[in-house]
Amino acid sequence: MKVQRMTPTQIGAVSEHMVAAQLMLASGGRLSPYLPIADDDGIDLMLHDKVTKRTMPIQVKSRTGLDKAAGGTVQFDVRRSTFSEGGYLLAVLFGKGGAEIERAWLIPMVELPSVANARADKYAITPSPKDTSEDRYTAYRCCDLAEVSERLMGPGR
Repeated sequence: MKVQRMTPTQIGAVSEHMVAAQLMLASGGRLSPYLPIADDDGIDLMLHDKVTKRTMPIQVKSRTGLDKAAGGTVQFDVRRSTFSEGGYLLAVLFGKGGAEIERAWLIPMVELPSVANARADKYAITPSPKDTSEDRYTAYRCCDLAEVSERLMGPGR
């Protein structure tokens, strides 16, 4: 019997739903996520803050492991064709079991061009998930989605 593997599209869909559910739980229901019917503009998730009435577009990128050739980092790519300065990039790294988020990076899209490696067709980030790393992505690193939700809700939560 041939072992089936999930496709990148399936992994992306699962990631978006997991992120949406975990942000809602972590915020105690304050952040209300919505999935667009079509994400051709690079918006995978809309978050509505019920207190501030603010709506935030989120582009979710996920990986299920480290890049072997990159020395303990993981690469996330944002296509220039879907890049917009509004909202956030939420990059998540799943743990070995694939069911838990091991690390996350929340980067305001307006800051992405200044911290990413710019290529002709995309912006690439290559953060290290190690707690002790001091790379250009350290300020954006979150240990879990509870920390992500706190940052999204802002000071004075």
